[in-house]
Amino acid sequence: MIRKTIFLLSIFLISSLSMYSQVNNPWVVPDEYQKMENPFEADKSSLSIGESFYATHCKTCHGETGMGDGLTSKTLDVNPSDLTLDDLDTQKDGEVYYKILIGRDEMHAYERLIDEEDIWHVVNYIRTFYPEE
Repeated sequence: MIRKTIFLLSIFLISSLSMYSQVNNPWVVPDEYQKMENPFEADKSSLSIGESFYATHCKTCHGETGMGDGLTSKTLDVNPSDLTLDDLDTQKDGEVYYKILIGRDEMHAYERLIDEEDIWHVVNYIRTFYPEE
C-alpha cells in the first residue's frame, strides 16, 4: 500500500512539475525573430511542402490534426502544443518559425534537419490547423 501511494505521488509530482514548467516558463522568442515575416505565401505549393515535412517530423508528437495527440505524445514529460488553440493565432510567423528552428526541452531543434526555407512552409501548414472564423 505504501509503495503504491509513493508511486502515485511520484506520478502526480512529475505531472505537476511538467505543467508548472510549461505555464511558468514561457517560451521567450528574441525580438529579431518576432519581427521576421514569412517570405512564402500560404499557397497550394507551400502547404504541400509544409504538410510533407509536418508528416515526417511533427505528426508523431503533435498529431494528425495538430491537437498534441500524436502517437508518442503520451511518452513525453511535457505535453506537445495543441496547434489548434487560440494562442497560435496570436503568435507571429517568426515566433512559430523560431520555436521550430531552435526547439526546447523535448521539442527538437530542427535547424539541422529542415532547411530554413522549408520551416516557413511548415509554419504555413500549421496555420491550417487553426479554425477559421
